[in-house]
Amino acid sequence: MSQPWSYPGARWWKFDFHAHTPASKDTNAWQAAIGTSDELTPQTWLLKYMAAEIDCVAVTDHNTGEWIDKLKTDYADMKRQADAGTPPVGFRELHLFPGVEISVQGGFHILAIFDPSATSQTVSDLLARVDYQGTRGDSDGVTRIGAAQVVERILAEGGLAIPAHVEGDKGLLQVEPGTRKCLLDTITVKQVLQEPGILALEWAASSSPTPMVLDELKLRFASVVGSDCHSFQGAAVPGSRYTWIKMAKPSLEGLRLALLDGQEISVRRSDESSGFTPFNTPEHFIESIEIREARYMGRGSLPASLPLNPYFNALIGGRGTGKSTIVHALRLAYRRERELSPASEAGQTFNRFNKIAKTRNDEGGLRAETAIHVQVHRDGTSYRLIWRQDGHGHAVEEWDVATAGFKPSVSQTITEQRFPLRLFSQGQIAALAGDSQQALLKVIDDAAGTQSQQAAFEEAKRAFLAARAQMRELEGKLQGRESLTLSLQDIQCKLARFEGADHAAVLKNYQRTSRQSRELERQFEASAELAARLKDVAADLLAEDLPERLFDAAEDGPALSLVQALHAAIDKARQEVESAAVALRERGQVLRGELDASPWFARIGVAKAAYDQLKAELQQQGVSDPSEYGRLVQEKQRLDADLRRLEALQKQHVNLREKAKVLLEQVQSARRAISAQRSAFLQTTLHGNPFVRIELIPYSRDAQGIEHSLREVLGAADGKYVDDLYQAQDGESPKGLVADLLGTVDLIGQPEAWDTAAFEQALLAQKKRLLQACGGSAEFGGWFNRFLKAEADKRPEFVDHILCWFPEDGLQVEYSRKGDGRDFQSIGQASAGQRAAAMLAFLLAHGDEPLVLDQPEDDLDNHLIYGLVVQQIRSNKLRRQLIIVTHNPNIVVNGDAELIHVLDFNHQCHVKQTGSLQDKAMRREVCQVMEGGEEAFERRYQRLGREV
Repeated sequence: MSQPWSYPGARWWKFDFHAHTPASKDTNAWQAAIGTSDELTPQTWLLKYMAAEIDCVAVTDHNTGEWIDKLKTDYADMKRQADAGTPPVGFRELHLFPGVEISVQGGFHILAIFDPSATSQTVSDLLARVDYQGTRGDSDGVTRIGAAQVVERILAEGGLAIPAHVEGDKGLLQVEPGTRKCLLDTITVKQVLQEPGILALEWAASSSPTPMVLDELKLRFASVVGSDCHSFQGAAVPGSRYTWIKMAKPSLEGLRLALLDGQEISVRRSDESSGFTPFNTPEHFIESIEIREARYMGRGSLPASLPLNPYFNALIGGRGTGKSTIVHALRLAYRRERELSPASEAGQTFNRFNKIAKTRNDEGGLRAETAIHVQVHRDGTSYRLIWRQDGHGHAVEEWDVATAGFKPSVSQTITEQRFPLRLFSQGQIAALAGDSQQALLKVIDDAAGTQSQQAAFEEAKRAFLAARAQMRELEGKLQGRESLTLSLQDIQCKLARFEGADHAAVLKNYQRTSRQSRELERQFEASAELAARLKDVAADLLAEDLPERLFDAAEDGPALSLVQALHAAIDKARQEVESAAVALRERGQVLRGELDASPWFARIGVAKAAYDQLKAELQQQGVSDPSEYGRLVQEKQRLDADLRRLEALQKQHVNLREKAKVLLEQVQSARRAISAQRSAFLQTTLHGNPFVRIELIPYSRDAQGIEHSLREVLGAADGKYVDDLYQAQDGESPKGLVADLLGTVDLIGQPEAWDTAAFEQALLAQKKRLLQACGGSAEFGGWFNRFLKAEADKRPEFVDHILCWFPEDGLQVEYSRKGDGRDFQSIGQASAGQRAAAMLAFLLAHGDEPLVLDQPEDDLDNHLIYGLVVQQIRSNKLRRQLIIVTHNPNIVVNGDAELIHVLDFNHQCHVKQTGSLQDKAMRREVCQVMEGGEEAFERRYQRLGREV
């Protein structure tokens, strides 16, 4: 293989259609080395093609099959060594297709290619049947029968006939220089080309001029190329030119079907495949699905297991064979239950499955032991998503290279971002094309990646609502500002009375001298109290008596004399303290008398007299207490501080108001960004799409949709305030706020004139009306006005949510009746099948995550299926994995499914057969299971013949 490929189903193989060995006499270098140490051996020949990473090689020597058995023998020996674990250096699998290059009557060459099971004898028998009597290994002779008969004999022997290097020397389609006229007889050329078994032509170069005869015949041939290697030197060496062939496994049958498919589908030339990466897989795809112990699937020792191909997988089978069980299992494993509306048909179908049946007749497709394992390839690593009915165990496991097994993932989260998947049933597809556009908008948002714009919109709204809440909080604090100002003015008037006519000086002098007088009085009182405390201390200064009989007068005389001296000292101290107390009291009395007789004391009296006079004057003016001045001054200072604080809050309120305006503009900008992202996605995705056009209508122009959106914001129940919000009237213009909104911009019925700016201005005008009604203005009918006023009073943030309200976008969906990119009409005029086709075209036009479609064809006729679904399936599977449950053979056959699972029911649902269309048994199964299977094969393989 070109590289490791562990996935089942069809894949691409590098095929060299034209290779020579030393059995061809014109291999000069190899001929010269025969009998020497440089003689080419079959193993060396094989290793050269292995080194070039060729997967399949047709051994096509000139008129001989001599080396075929030698090559097969040596390859078998190399393969045995490889299987034993000791492969020869450079060994890789190589599939040999026995063949021969026949020199045909008329002077041109035809390749005959056989199944890998053929031998040298097969070729020898063919050469005898075409009556070639020239030298084996040489092209010095030609067949004695005509070219058309040679082709018939090749086919009869079970081979494929391919005219060799048709534009070159000894080629069937050589042209005269400078013209498109065949060198060979045109009748002979036409006879060969019209043989049913001619499926391909070998062109040495894809750019070679084609003769006119091909245009005349209007026949389709695959274009293939081989190296035409005659030595391992020069340009024509292994790997220099080859053809990519798509097959399940190398076989003549697979090759035959690939050639019938032709270019791009199953055949690609190496010189036309720059950038072709057949083994690049999608970033995310499902590797396998395993269902254990479901009610009707996976019971017993072996679970129901479906390995999957990274590209297009088809699940087919009769009704009740478990196809939908697999889809439901994926929905559970990916945790996508919430994508279905419980009220929808698809939701009800899933809910009937997603329960455990308690009795035999109960609904439910699960059992208590049911477990689902879905192995997913993500970013180069395999993960296993696990769902268990009992809810126990891990939800996510990942492959551990070190242990070669699965281990619990660090993150057990299963989200759309981590494990993307798009899953749609026929009912969901129909809903997308229905009258409600919310489901389709959700799909567009998911695909367009508007999550960041949506988050920015919500964040802008939160910031605006928070600023408005702060404004209301400040407004509450600012409510006392007016009364505070009045209080300050009153105090200032009173202070003005105090401060006029030197009143303040008198008051201040009186207050100061009063405080001084009180302070001096306190000082003399403290002195007297201190003298009394000294007298009390002196009374406590008494020596303590010695305990009786503790000391002896004779023996302890010296000590007792010292104690007596100590007692005398204490008595002296007592007398001194008593004297100090008397002296302090007397001195204090003298000094107090001196103070009373001093001029200073007389000044106190003057201040008191002036104050008494002022008091009498103020009482006549209505001021009862002159001492109130100090309190008023303090109160004024407090009020001034409070007003300064409120002024700061007022500035903050003004700033918040301006900030709220900016934030509201940001809300609108963020909302515009959502529409812009959606619109850009639709334009990019559907540009040039021949089946469907979707144009975004910012904020929509659907009256009912806008009304419903507004009711949600206001909390107004359906059916209420109809006259005020929206009422359509038979034969008359609609009325209400929504009608006014749409009428203002004059857009009803004029999609070509959609003016977003005008709509936003009209929307703002209607919001202002609502806000005025919330404030008590009579903008609408009485009941509606009262409703708005009551809601605004109850919920102050009510008006903020109105300001943040924008109607959801609308969609103008159009479809092409013939799918040719012309004659687009509104989907509202389409049949159910055409609606479904348009939605399928959209779903298949974008995305790279796995896409699961459950019977998408139910509403489609075969014309739509082949013209739309099949074509887009073929283009889709190049970038994403497709898993399609279908009853329609055209989807499977002409959609070119890489892998098919046939499901059946025998006691329980099971996978009856797995394979690809290259397998005859699978083709028979498709024809048996799917009505119209034979016609589908005939459409795909138009030149295959009777047996598919």
